[in-house]
Amino acid sequence: MNLLNHINMITVLVTGIFAMPLLMGLLHPITGNRVENSFLSILNSFIFIIGIIFAFHFASGIFSGNQEGIFAILYQHFPTVQNWVSRYRYDVVAYVIALFVLLSVIIWILEVVSIPIYRWLILPLSGRLTSTFNAMSSRMRRMLSVIWQLPKAICMVLVFTLLLNFYSSYINNPNGEEYIHQSSVYQLINKNILHPILNTDIVKKLPVLFNDSFKRAEEDFAKKNADSTDPNYWKVPVIKYFNGVTLDQAIQSNDEIDKKAKEIVGTKTNDREKAYLLYKWISRNIQYDRDKAAIIVQNPSHVDSGSVVTYEQREGICFDYSCLYISMCRAVDLKVRFVTGLAYNGSEWGDHAWNQIYDAEGKKWINVDTTFGHSGYNYFDNADFSANHKYDVIQGEW
Repeated sequence: MNLLNHINMITVLVTGIFAMPLLMGLLHPITGNRVENSFLSILNSFIFIIGIIFAFHFASGIFSGNQEGIFAILYQHFPTVQNWVSRYRYDVVAYVIALFVLLSVIIWILEVVSIPIYRWLILPLSGRLTSTFNAMSSRMRRMLSVIWQLPKAICMVLVFTLLLNFYSSYINNPNGEEYIHQSSVYQLINKNILHPILNTDIVKKLPVLFNDSFKRAEEDFAKKNADSTDPNYWKVPVIKYFNGVTLDQAIQSNDEIDKKAKEIVGTKTNDREKAYLLYKWISRNIQYDRDKAAIIVQNPSHVDSGSVVTYEQREGICFDYSCLYISMCRAVDLKVRFVTGLAYNGSEWGDHAWNQIYDAEGKKWINVDTTFGHSGYNYFDNADFSANHKYDVIQGEW
């Protein structure tokens, strides 16, 4: 029983999914029909993958309100589409329906285009391979069958780990997320394959506060000091953004928050260790509030923000994540900053907030993004932090 307690079922599942096609290849050697069906299956898999990529791209572009390129042509010829999008822009069900329709249409187009490939490439190639396999011994055919099934095994593992990746990123289940990340096999695949593919110069597609309320207040930027040597001359007056709450008001703490922060760091005295423990707790325990983000994009004047409400409700947006982090850092005597700038959400750059903490031993400021940390990836002193964060402005330091 103790042995079973130490076995991670995610690792077992990934290993089993990888082994099943190889075992089938060993037990059932390749035949002529299987060669043709395998080629056809590979072609259909490519079509499906490409279809998903294009469907997500178009759906994201449509629901983001993009008015350029192909979307401008779409809205010009089909104005009802634009009206439908404006009405259901923040409706998750509508997004899923649109995604399914787009995927169906794109796959149908790709299947039509692929007919010549099947007729002039797959059929002749499978015929030649069939003749070659039939001339081999049974043992050799079994060995080649195992190799033949290897791409299928890899694809099945990638699909499964991708589903786990989406689950840990978008489903509010901290215990499940932690258990998934405890799997060494999942971590290996995620780090070396999924993360590079899904995050090429971008962060995980995590909902971030791209609130146009920042942009609405651009007239408040201190443009008169544009010639100043101060790199922070264009600080944004935060009081305008969140229901009249100043930054100082938003980071106000209470006894419960202070007690929790001290409990999290325990007996640690190193600044970096304390800061990382607070980052880890907030990233795992505060859920991203998509509804609040959608409301703020439209009208930020009736939204409660700040450390206290975020801690009590266990949810918030990037502003809230950053404010709570400041409150907890101050409770354990850490020097901390509130930073605003632009961040990349997987499709576009938008306004975002994060933090910096001072590492006394290293004598440097460390970038910390608890909002992005909720995605499951490390955004505590990440070496690639500048790849998806830019134009940072220090709004306050404590």
